[in-house]
Amino acid sequence: MNRKEFLKYSSLVAGGSMIYPAGAIHARSPQHHGDSNSNDGVHWYQQPLRILQTVLRETDAREYDANAVVAYMKEAGCDMLVVNAGGIVDFFQNPLPAANINPFMGDRDIVREITARCKEEGFRVIVRVDFRGVEEHIYRQHPDWFSVDHNGDPQMLTYTEPRLHSACYTGYYRTEHAEQFIRHLMENYDVDGIWHNSIGVVGICHCNRCRSSYREEFGTELPVQAESTDEELSRYMVWKEQVADRHMDHMRRTVKSYGDDKVYTAEVFTMFYGTRQVDLGIDLYNARDHFDFLVSVAFLTPNQEHITYDEITYANTIVTFLKSMAPEKEAIILYGGNGTAHRYVRDAPIDLNVWLWQALAAGGRFWNCNFTGMHPAATHDRRNAFNNTEPYFFVKENEKLLEGHAPVQPIGIYYSKYTRQFYRIPPEEGDSFDGCIQGMRSVLVENHIPHGFIADDQVTAERLSRYKLLILPNVRAMSSPEIELIRAYVHNGGKLLATYASTLFDENGRQRNDFGLADVFGCRFTGDKINTRQDTYQYILQPDHEIVRPDSKKTELMVNSGYTLLCNPDETARVICTYTPQVHNQPPEKAWTDDWETEYPGLLAHSYGAGEVIYFANQPDQSNFEMGHPDLRNLLHRSIRYLVPDGIPVATNAPESVHIGLTRSHRDPSSFICSLVNTTSAPKRPLRTMTPVNDIDVSLSLEGRSLKRYNILRSQGRIAVDSSGNKVRFKLERLDDFCAVHLEMEQ
Repeated sequence: MNRKEFLKYSSLVAGGSMIYPAGAIHARSPQHHGDSNSNDGVHWYQQPLRILQTVLRETDAREYDANAVVAYMKEAGCDMLVVNAGGIVDFFQNPLPAANINPFMGDRDIVREITARCKEEGFRVIVRVDFRGVEEHIYRQHPDWFSVDHNGDPQMLTYTEPRLHSACYTGYYRTEHAEQFIRHLMENYDVDGIWHNSIGVVGICHCNRCRSSYREEFGTELPVQAESTDEELSRYMVWKEQVADRHMDHMRRTVKSYGDDKVYTAEVFTMFYGTRQVDLGIDLYNARDHFDFLVSVAFLTPNQEHITYDEITYANTIVTFLKSMAPEKEAIILYGGNGTAHRYVRDAPIDLNVWLWQALAAGGRFWNCNFTGMHPAATHDRRNAFNNTEPYFFVKENEKLLEGHAPVQPIGIYYSKYTRQFYRIPPEEGDSFDGCIQGMRSVLVENHIPHGFIADDQVTAERLSRYKLLILPNVRAMSSPEIELIRAYVHNGGKLLATYASTLFDENGRQRNDFGLADVFGCRFTGDKINTRQDTYQYILQPDHEIVRPDSKKTELMVNSGYTLLCNPDETARVICTYTPQVHNQPPEKAWTDDWETEYPGLLAHSYGAGEVIYFANQPDQSNFEMGHPDLRNLLHRSIRYLVPDGIPVATNAPESVHIGLTRSHRDPSSFICSLVNTTSAPKRPLRTMTPVNDIDVSLSLEGRSLKRYNILRSQGRIAVDSSGNKVRFKLERLDDFCAVHLEMEQ
């Protein structure tokens, strides 16, 4: 069974015996507390948030000063605090079993002190709980509460110091104990919700509860990671996702029993995570359904020995993705602490501000996760303390106008969980789904083309009809129902851009005999693929086609890269470029061929029903992500413009280093915000300086009859605005870092 089938099936299973032993959890009846801050059904956590998290060290309890924390929050423009409650180390006087009260706290209660002060100032507080594992002395008290391997030995978290005994989704520690822990906090402290830290469980647990539940469901034993087949591991992964779903649902219901205004949320690590065969069982799909607002980790750098700076647009990417899946929820990036690898020194300051403005341009908010000290202005390196205050105060000052905004999405990038799972076993080509997505998205961003994502489990005929163009960036694995929806979308007039092995595999990763959309693409796969990473080209067969016309007067060849699938084109297809066999570059005297043109297309156009399709048999998206040759970027960009000549709502003379965001409020459809983020700087990250850009023209085509009013939210230079019908134009004299204009249209 695939995940959708399994979840549908499991919802029919009575009670909780499938995941939890009978009687293991004693859920209380919900208490219906009203939300005094809800406005027309909108809760406080669905409004723009400005969050500070202080991940306290044990020693911070010695001189903890709640007054100083609140004073900092005021000065930094924050409106909510996330603070340690406990789990691994308790920052309150915990009376429950397995308590591990902070030895530096004495008889104080840090949670009580800070919640009281925050409430006096009108700040929200949610408390951080962490049930991933415990230290040895706690484990010895309740060894049967924790995970074991297939030999019955304790499972340890090896990335922590000291090493912690880990707990699974079904074990007593993460279930009954966690519920008691959360209820104690909700009933005894004035908190607004729970931050479920490190919610994911890595690997396969063989505790009695897991073994019993798995055996009851499948009639077989749990797989052993190093010994089991891919099919066995995949079946376990489906089960683990369902276990994780039920675990999160139970924790959410526990929190919500104290009122709908109480928050339950947790972080999920990146939209691209999933390269291992057996992973957490939690991703942004089920997070979307369980959490009151969506938080994704967006550190500038990873937590690893070799530090690299992430794509400069990643914060914007993840917010766009979250907003595409759940536009009604706040989408928040959690940042800070150099990805925790060098948490005691500041983040790169200019990059960090660009990071925040990029998130804001997609309708996102911020979560400052400071890892050391009582607050960012009371730690070893205080240079970070007020580096992010401008974006925070921008949100504070424009809170009402920013409510409910999500990116305008005339173009949809198809995001496939089945394809992400396909890459748990790296293919021969060495590509990755995230590389294909980022390579495609970079073309859209640098050419100022608004876009969003469509998640495969949300695809419907109605949803597809909203997009002027659907992009499949090597979406290898797809189910037959998905394929039929896309086929109908194109037949009814939709536009499609697809690359490489899109639809060549089913949802279980099994290769089909041909593309699932072969008739739509206009070509048939021969079964052969060629490594075209080096010394290979594409021959321009139709020099007059507008996708290649800007180059064809001066060249017959364009670069090829990655791998190429050898396909036979249909008679109705228009082959624009063909695959060229490898021409070895050494010795140069022998670097030639008479066979530049072949019968196999590299790029073709096809009409299907009332729709139009561009199909690349090679990997321009992955190759653009890896090397970015201008031929690849230009071919992708021109293909998009060819398919959507009149449907792109933004036109500008801004350089590629100025990123433009266009959002619209789902609560007030007449409300738009156009944002410009400058990244013009030196050639290497982290950025050292920011170079202003002058005389930027922007033209917008917005839904509505005419411009009713506008409001310049932030600008470094004068902005001249004029309009004609639904066309709005403005000219910006100077852009230093960030500019935003609010536009209200007559509907």
